Amino acid sequence: MPHLAKASLSLVLAICLGMPVLGAPKKEYFTEDELDLIRDAQELSARVPTYFKLAERRLIFLGIMEKSAQQIEKERKEREKREKEQKKSSDTRATANKAPVDDMSYLDTFEPADLLRGYIQALDEVTTNIDDAYSRKLDVRDSLEDLAKFVRDTAPLLEKFKAKGDRERAALQDAIDKAKQTAADTKEALGIVPKTEKKRKP
Repeated sequence: MPHLAKASLSLVLAICLGMPVLGAPKKEYFTEDELDLIRDAQELSARVPTYFKLAERRLIFLGIMEKSAQQIEKERKEREKREKEQKKSSDTRATANKAPVDDMSYLDTFEPADLLRGYIQALDEVTTNIDDAYSRKLDVRDSLEDLAKFVRDTAPLLEKFKAKGDRERAALQDAIDKAKQTAADTKEALGIVPKTEKKRKP
């Protein structure tokens, strides 16, 4: 990488996290509607939580984690907001073409192993986006802290999941390994990136 004169976040996140080899075929574990949500979240502060939401959906669908009361309340408000928007302009693409944010039934088209690999893809994409923002000298401290918390919360849940079949077990082990590696490398990255002085919005 061109900016490795000093210890860089790219080294920590890209090399240590083992990004996919260039030229290797990459399978997509997100749906088109989900990719639209990601594209709509342009800023890092919006994109990182979007990836976490997609990863959480997969863990919830698999029964690995449960929705929190905060998530349920947030989804209720988003559903009410969406219904109001649909009444105002039922033919608007923004409301007509997007899957409801709280409807996870579409995940039934994925095999459990692919849902676990969707979790892995979310972590990969988050680290790639953070690395890109860091290389453009943008503030990534909050996103790194959120990533550290996310893997800290989800890794123990993965280890309790009982996988069935060789493919599912392999995907589960890869997900556990990815979470552990991400946790370790994010901790190292937090030692490189200075703490943010400004307070976050509540």
